[in-house]
Amino acid sequence: MTVPADASSLIPPVLDRLRKQSDVGPGEVPGLLERLAQVPDPREPRGVRHALAVVLTLTACAVLTGATSLLAVGE
Repeated sequence: MTVPADASSLIPPVLDRLRKQSDVGPGEVPGLLERLAQVPDPREPRGVRHALAVVLTLTACAVLTGATSLLAVGE
Protein backbone atom coordinates (compact mmCIF):
# COMPACT_ATOMS: atom_id res chain seq x y z
CA MET A 1 0.00 0.00 0.00
CA THR A 2 1.42 3.38 -0.95
CA VAL A 3 0.37 6.63 0.60
CA PRO A 4 0.58 9.71 -1.63
CA ALA A 5 2.67 12.58 -0.31
CA ASP A 6 0.90 15.72 0.83
CA ALA A 7 0.90 18.65 -1.55
CA SER A 8 3.13 20.46 0.94
CA SER A 9 5.80 17.76 0.70
CA LEU A 10 9.31 19.04 -0.03
CA ILE A 11 10.33 15.79 -1.72
CA PRO A 12 9.43 16.63 -5.37
CA PRO A 13 11.27 20.00 -5.38
CA VAL A 14 14.34 18.41 -3.80
CA LEU A 15 14.35 15.60 -6.35
CA ASP A 16 14.11 18.17 -9.14
CA ARG A 17 17.12 20.02 -7.73
CA LEU A 18 19.12 16.79 -7.49
CA ARG A 19 18.32 15.91 -11.11
CA LYS A 20 19.65 19.28 -12.25
CA GLN A 21 23.00 18.62 -10.52
CA SER A 22 24.00 15.79 -12.85
CA ASP A 23 27.25 17.49 -13.88
CA VAL A 24 29.08 16.48 -10.69
CA GLY A 25 31.38 13.49 -10.47
CA PRO A 26 30.86 10.51 -8.14
CA GLY A 27 33.46 11.74 -5.64
CA GLU A 28 31.79 15.14 -5.46
CA VAL A 29 28.33 13.96 -4.40
CA PRO A 30 27.81 14.32 -0.65
CA GLY A 31 26.51 11.37 1.34
CA LEU A 32 23.05 11.10 2.82
CA LEU A 33 24.10 12.24 6.29
CA GLU A 34 25.88 15.29 4.83
CA ARG A 35 22.79 16.23 2.81
CA LEU A 36 20.44 15.75 5.77
CA ALA A 37 22.73 17.87 7.97
CA GLN A 38 21.82 20.81 5.69
CA VAL A 39 18.11 20.55 6.59
CA PRO A 40 17.14 23.39 8.95
CA ASP A 41 15.90 22.17 12.33
CA PRO A 42 12.54 23.80 13.17
CA ARG A 43 12.48 22.34 16.70
CA GLU A 44 12.92 24.44 19.82
CA PRO A 45 16.33 23.75 21.42
CA ARG A 46 14.69 22.85 24.73
CA GLY A 47 14.15 19.13 24.89
CA VAL A 48 16.14 18.21 21.76
CA ARG A 49 18.10 15.04 22.49
CA HIS A 50 19.28 13.99 19.03
CA ALA A 51 20.58 15.91 16.05
CA LEU A 52 17.96 16.30 13.33
CA ALA A 53 20.31 14.79 10.72
CA VAL A 54 20.58 11.59 12.76
CA VAL A 55 16.80 11.37 13.24
CA LEU A 56 16.22 11.89 9.51
CA THR A 57 18.88 9.35 8.56
CA LEU A 58 17.40 6.69 10.83
CA THR A 59 13.93 7.48 9.49
CA ALA A 60 15.17 7.14 5.90
CA CYS A 61 16.77 3.79 6.75
CA ALA A 62 13.54 2.57 8.34
CA VAL A 63 11.52 3.58 5.28
CA LEU A 64 14.04 1.92 2.95
CA THR A 65 13.64 -1.31 4.89
CA GLY A 66 9.86 -1.24 4.57
CA ALA A 67 8.47 0.97 7.36
CA THR A 68 5.23 2.53 6.14
CA SER A 69 3.99 4.35 9.25
CA LEU A 70 5.35 6.41 12.13
CA LEU A 71 4.78 3.46 14.43
CA ALA A 72 6.83 1.21 12.15
CA VAL A 73 9.62 3.81 11.96
CA GLY A 74 9.68 4.02 15.75
CA GLU A 75 9.87 0.26 16.12
